[in-house]
Amino acid sequence: FETQPAFMFTESDEYVEELYDELNAALNLGIQAEYAESIPLPFTVKGALRFNNQAQFHPLKYTLSLAEAFIGSGGRIFEKTRAVEVGFDEGFCIITAQGKKVISDKLIIASHYPFYNKHGMYFTRIYQERSYITAIKAAEPYPGGMYISAEQPVRSLRSQKTDNGELILVGGARHKTGQCEDTWKKYEELLDFANPYFTVTDIPYRWSAQDCMTLDSLPYAGQFAEDTPNLYIASGFGKWGMTNSMASAMLLKDLIVKGDSPWKDVYNPSRETKKASAISFVSENFNVAKQLIGGKLEALDKVEDIQLNPGEGKAVELSGKRAGAYRSEEGIVHIVNTTCTHMGCEVNWNSAERTWDCPCHGSRFSYEGKIVEGPSVKELNMDADVNPV
Repeated sequence: FETQPAFMFTESDEYVEELYDELNAALNLGIQAEYAESIPLPFTVKGALRFNNQAQFHPLKYTLSLAEAFIGSGGRIFEKTRAVEVGFDEGFCIITAQGKKVISDKLIIASHYPFYNKHGMYFTRIYQERSYITAIKAAEPYPGGMYISAEQPVRSLRSQKTDNGELILVGGARHKTGQCEDTWKKYEELLDFANPYFTVTDIPYRWSAQDCMTLDSLPYAGQFAEDTPNLYIASGFGKWGMTNSMASAMLLKDLIVKGDSPWKDVYNPSRETKKASAISFVSENFNVAKQLIGGKLEALDKVEDIQLNPGEGKAVELSGKRAGAYRSEEGIVHIVNTTCTHMGCEVNWNSAERTWDCPCHGSRFSYEGKIVEGPSVKELNMDADVNPV
């Protein structure tokens, strides 16, 4: 844990006025901020906001400490135990993939994207995005601070000290899950951004993240639906999970323990839809419909007409049906049904992570069809008449 200044910067004259608006909003809320004409990074900006004494910490170390405190207070954590359904017979009955049942009086669904959808219609109000980080080593020392651009495409930078020297984390390159033709190019975009400013000596790590986005950019935290007392949700953190998750946890704690929270109306999952949110609702669900139909009508090469290189995957036609084919580094071809088990959209190949990703609601599967991310709770299968021996 350490304190760092955080900067929101712009390289465009168009965003300077917006930065001033953001500054005034922060000051009116009692948040200390100041306008800056420059930043410590080695490139010129049109303007920036500076927030001093912000927390930079290691999220995994923090989470492991929370888990340790939870268990020390009598809590229990079950790993490799996927919840697949919720029943309402004896309070709440959580049903696992192994067929086991867990009974509770109160239940919080905090499964990133809600896997339970019989109330709330969350699949119409949440979409998922992927973003990327390239960890580089540079000849120049990092000047300190955390940075994020105000304009698109968003770029962010921060550093991480390690036993093998300091890493500079370059993040951004967002896109909707399952809607990117070549995800490897996203890592290249980040490197292209860093190269003019840093002498890159090594690229030891790359990774990606997936985030739930809401229609109005505020999380859904509170009662799952108006007619589900004692059933709660925390989702839609929109790439700010380290802060929004803590705010949501405090809110839910107050609702459960005290029956009220000063933040409940702001984060209320059943909050009134504003005009901007209504437009976003129509746009996002049109996109889902477009992806659903497009995947069904896509023209594909027959599996016997293509040559897959090791590590390569592709959607193909097999026995008249859409299938996903992947050749492992050992030369073994893995075939899966590409129809997402959530709501029937056709998944697409993610070349960087070697997964099959759903362009409608963001479920992700391994090349063997196993679940990587929800909302799907069932693996991809292949019909017996399609799966070759």
